[in-house]
Amino acid sequence: MHRSRSLGALWPPLLLLLLLLVAATGAAGALTEDEKRAMVELHNLYRAQVSPAASNMLRMRWDPELAAFAEAYAQKCVWGHNKERGRRGENLFAITDEGMDVPLAMEEWHQEREYYNLSAAACDPGQMCGHYTQVVWGKTERIGCGSHFCETLQGVEETNIQLLVCNYEPPGNVRGQRPYQEGPPCSRCPPGYRCEDSLCEPTTGLGEAQDFPLRVTEVPPTTATSKTSAEAPDKPGWKTQQSSGHAWSPFPGLWLLLPPLLLAGFF
Repeated sequence: MHRSRSLGALWPPLLLLLLLLVAATGAAGALTEDEKRAMVELHNLYRAQVSPAASNMLRMRWDPELAAFAEAYAQKCVWGHNKERGRRGENLFAITDEGMDVPLAMEEWHQEREYYNLSAAACDPGQMCGHYTQVVWGKTERIGCGSHFCETLQGVEETNIQLLVCNYEPPGNVRGQRPYQEGPPCSRCPPGYRCEDSLCEPTTGLGEAQDFPLRVTEVPPTTATSKTSAEAPDKPGWKTQQSSGHAWSPFPGLWLLLPPLLLAGFF
């Protein structure tokens, strides 16, 4: 008499184990809840500390829809801005180290402040600063990011790269505009907003955006340790702090920044 056997009994034990691991870990290289929280709070920390002070800086919150949009694009493993992102701002970062380093990504974006001229509302010639201006764009108040491990990244010769995509609404980097209005913190908050930690925070109507209870008061250390990299300039396809957007870091592993595209419209 034929005995029925369970489907699990017909599969090799190793395959079952791999399926369980995939189900438990989700998408390869996806951001953890702690990393999402750190991304939001580091944005707000840098926004609250801009100099000169901002009078209209909104508090940023996590947006699940933006995060899903960013994650879907990160999974395509393309080194270049999403041409179908519409009215969304976008910052990109990539690293060859194991796992994403959110504090390092934020630190590299924020360090571009050295190359931004607030009076002229422009980057210094030959320098990138658009990642920084998006981070501190006063009217931007929603962010969503996605991360994915790419064995190959289109447009890059290196392999095994962790890609980070962050999208923003409303978008920053509007051509000809400054990222924020100077003045005493919160002195120009929009109606319906209150002041909290030098940022304008809505009193009601947060919608789908998520806030995290933890407040970061100082920048956490990155997981990388400093070292020199004499071989960097000789690597094919990579430049050191050039306007091409490819940069070599003094940290272990390669990290990349892509210049953000400027929006021509005003809104």
